[in-house]
Amino acid sequence: MKGVEGVRGQARRWWPAATAVTVALIGGLLLAGQMRQLHHGEAELAALRHHGRHASAHATLDTAFSSGGRGTSCETSSVWLDFTDATGDPVSEPEETIGGSLYVPHGSPDREGRVATTVVYDPAHPDRAQAVGALEQSVLDLARHHWLALTVALALLGAGITGGIAAWPRRAGR
Repeated sequence: MKGVEGVRGQARRWWPAATAVTVALIGGLLLAGQMRQLHHGEAELAALRHHGRHASAHATLDTAFSSGGRGTSCETSSVWLDFTDATGDPVSEPEETIGGSLYVPHGSPDREGRVATTVVYDPAHPDRAQAVGALEQSVLDLARHHWLALTVALALLGAGITGGIAAWPRRAGR
């Protein structure tokens, strides 16, 4: 029975440290995922800046309104871009997110609710157009949209490392 008790004692001794290391790993993986998404978004913007073509367009915003205890809020769920590409073909496509964030063009809507804007697109893929204002974003602007996920990831990573150091068992005999 001494062997079983020894194993249980070792498990009790290492359990807090193992838990803290697991929390740190989860935080590190969340942080790596967020950083990968931000890097991908910055690469998309760089590609559009490099070989993007500009065209006049209209953006149709799909906005949802909700009322609650804190008042009324509105959130744009999608942006449809309508323009004519360099070959003269009409394009009407939803704007894709960049780095997990949707860029919403600003301006006064016309009678049909469309906002006049300029789009930038890759001539090989006009269906991936973005409002030209999206190009003004930096990786910090993209990160601002992910502040909660980045905060949680950093908190888990920091708590896991700190907890792991504090809970690491001392050597027997010390």
